[in-house]
Amino acid sequence: MELESLDSENSAFIENGQVIGINGELGKKAGKDGERKTERDNWGSRMEFLLAIIGFTVGIGSIWRFPILCARNGGGAFLIPFFFFMITCGGPLYYLEVCLGQFTGQSAGAAFEFCPLFRGIGFLMVMISFDILWYYVSIMGWIQYYFVQSFQSELPWSTCGNWWNTENCREGTFLTTSGVNDSVIVNSSLLYNISSNATSSGILTSPANEFWLYNVLRKSDGLESMGAIQWHLVLSNFVGWAIVVAALIKGVKSLGKVVYVTATAPYVLLTVLLIRGLMLDGAVDGVIWYITPDFEKLASPQVWLEAAIQVFYSLGPTYGGVITMASHNKFHQKSIVETTICVASDAFTAFYAGLVVFTCMGFMAKEAGTTVEAVAKASGPGLAFVAYPEAISRMPLPQLWAALFFFMLITVAFDSTFGMFETVTGALLDVYPKQLLPRKYFVLIGTALLLFLLSLPLTMNGGIFLFQLSDWYISAFALLFGSALECIMVTWIYGADRFAKDIELMTGRQVSKILRIFWCVVMTGFLSIAFLITLATYTAPNYGDGYVYQPYSLAIGVAMSVIPFIPIVVIMVKEIVNAEGSFLKRIVSLLSPSKKWGPIDHQAREIYESKPYRYEDTLCKRIRANVLGDKSTSWF
Repeated sequence: MELESLDSENSAFIENGQVIGINGELGKKAGKDGERKTERDNWGSRMEFLLAIIGFTVGIGSIWRFPILCARNGGGAFLIPFFFFMITCGGPLYYLEVCLGQFTGQSAGAAFEFCPLFRGIGFLMVMISFDILWYYVSIMGWIQYYFVQSFQSELPWSTCGNWWNTENCREGTFLTTSGVNDSVIVNSSLLYNISSNATSSGILTSPANEFWLYNVLRKSDGLESMGAIQWHLVLSNFVGWAIVVAALIKGVKSLGKVVYVTATAPYVLLTVLLIRGLMLDGAVDGVIWYITPDFEKLASPQVWLEAAIQVFYSLGPTYGGVITMASHNKFHQKSIVETTICVASDAFTAFYAGLVVFTCMGFMAKEAGTTVEAVAKASGPGLAFVAYPEAISRMPLPQLWAALFFFMLITVAFDSTFGMFETVTGALLDVYPKQLLPRKYFVLIGTALLLFLLSLPLTMNGGIFLFQLSDWYISAFALLFGSALECIMVTWIYGADRFAKDIELMTGRQVSKILRIFWCVVMTGFLSIAFLITLATYTAPNYGDGYVYQPYSLAIGVAMSVIPFIPIVVIMVKEIVNAEGSFLKRIVSLLSPSKKWGPIDHQAREIYESKPYRYEDTLCKRIRANVLGDKSTSWF
């Protein structure tokens, strides 16, 4: 008989695949109640978990989307609604997902056994991460390609006369316009639409704009002309996936070491770029314009909606990454500290990146003899791949600053990828532990290879059109719907009060009344309203100044948006068919936790089962318990 230590603090062991407590009783219960994953790697320290979730949360959108939102929504005044929604919606939702993952010790795909009827939401999260990984790798490829090109003796996007340039290219010309319809409800943090009509209409264009269009993308005229595979992008994508697999090959053990570099490097590099930017002529003008508030903008509901949506996409709930990474925490860890630091870091990074960006915007405005506002509006979605590289090309030692800038984007992009990839592979390992855990390396390599092969169409001449279509449809509906459903499931079906008791069992601290109010009222209400607004105001995408997607393309996009919902429907039907009793009894039973639900810790599970939660006998009392708790519940 071979015994393996599972948790030295709680003296648990694994015997023949079952958890055995001190007296052996709990292992029998676990085996009888359903197959639960009994062994799970933990982070080496709380610092590793903190850096991992900061790296996952602080994405590319924090670097280049937030500054542009500030530019068009009142400058410093935009910070007011942004921080308001970060505190009342973003932070509470983030903490909810951290607690859910830590309590169950399961990845997103297996963490929703408290409501079997809707447990398919876990696989909705997995599908969202899988779909986004499919096209997100293209951004990593573009960034890596720019990074390599930064080491040339002369930056290739700083001059005309190259094989990719047109006769309209003029050095010193500032043109990074974008005609894309920038809807606030799409995941526009992936900024990629640059005007291409300028080069075909005789308008002068900059070398940076043409390098992006005709060297990096080598774009065709539309989705109907996909063209050939561009091998420089294929190679960049392959290298990206190789790095991801290498970082995750040992699970959280290896990832926990990698994030010490990838999560901290962006802040060091942003600081270096900020110091350099402040030395540029006109930089102070850019910073002043960025932080000067226009309070009249706050009267517009659109500004508040954009701030709320930015908070939502910036923190990244419903991707499954937060739940999955929290599932590797030690059970009794008080993760409110890490959650608060992570949410604050995300908000700080967005603001800090804005300072870096607008030092360059001020410099470019000075160079072009125009206003900072004009430069900011012209830069638009082309900020990362046209506007900022163009500004760098005009600095002394441009190769150094270009390499630092794109290396910073590489670290940010990979951190987000790690979390989503771990969500996908973690779900496979949690659902099929006996079959796949012994073959974990093959699961990682096979999943990465599959995503790499599926992404080949994105490397073709028309790949950018497929990229935009994917991003436009995949992320909008499923993310908002998933978050709204998750909040309703936890706070009203399972019950915020019952979940608060679970958290108290896990961490030893109560959930305050103010946090319950945020969960049950503010957060749930906002996400539901935001989803309805999304359905009511959603528009078809276009690219640049003139390309319009054909009806069949839009049909493909709609099909992409529907795919993540399929697991919810399929699992719901399966659960109803397999349940017993009348239809109504089946529904009621499936809204109650399954036997697999409970804390991953064996001692906590024993307490959990010995003292089952009892719901209030009337609806009003239950609502009050969810929102305000009992007499012992504090406000803060």
